Amino acid sequence: MAKVIALVGSKGGSGKSTAAHLIAHGCGSLARPVPAIVLTTDPEEHPRTDRRRYVVADGRTREGLLAQMRKLLAVDRLLILLDGAAARPDLDKVVAEVADLAVLPFKPAAQDVERAVDNLNRLPQAVALPMDWPALPATAKRVRRYLNAVPEDRRLPPFKHIPRLADLLGDGYGEAAYDLASPARGLALEVLARARIDPDDLTEPR
Repeated sequence: MAKVIALVGSKGGSGKSTAAHLIAHGCGSLARPVPAIVLTTDPEEHPRTDRRRYVVADGRTREGLLAQMRKLLAVDRLLILLDGAAARPDLDKVVAEVADLAVLPFKPAAQDVERAVDNLNRLPQAVALPMDWPALPATAKRVRRYLNAVPEDRRLPPFKHIPRLADLLGDGYGEAAYDLASPARGLALEVLARARIDPDDLTEPR
């Protein structure tokens, strides 16, 4: 049976799509690549069709999403990244039923943190992921209060801001893939460890 990581949260622009694609790219960039597929659920987003180290599929309607999940869950060695759209309570039900881990991205802003804490209370099995975090020490110190607002045992290490991150979701993926591989691998391994998923269990036997 496939494993599922769900990117959740009721606030738009918090980094759910970026995190989903980063984790998938990281899986595809491992020495022994883990097959990964991103299920796009945002009705306003068009699934990427360019060549990538992972697959992107359309789950923008409830019926389409459920059909994709039924099909993909039967695959033995596969990681499904469920890219949740904001304010989609129907996705929460899917998350509760099938996700091995729910990841709730948030950015260093007051409203993001408030919404993240609310969502963590609503989804007790979810963990928060600080996204696009400042890399400069002085700036990171100024936003430290946002990290402290989320219980340490309910959050992953901050994913720091890196150049070319915007290319991940755009036409510049091919040119940025190499530069993004190392940080994406780190994030993927962090998330898989938190979900207690051994990457070797998702790769083809040697």
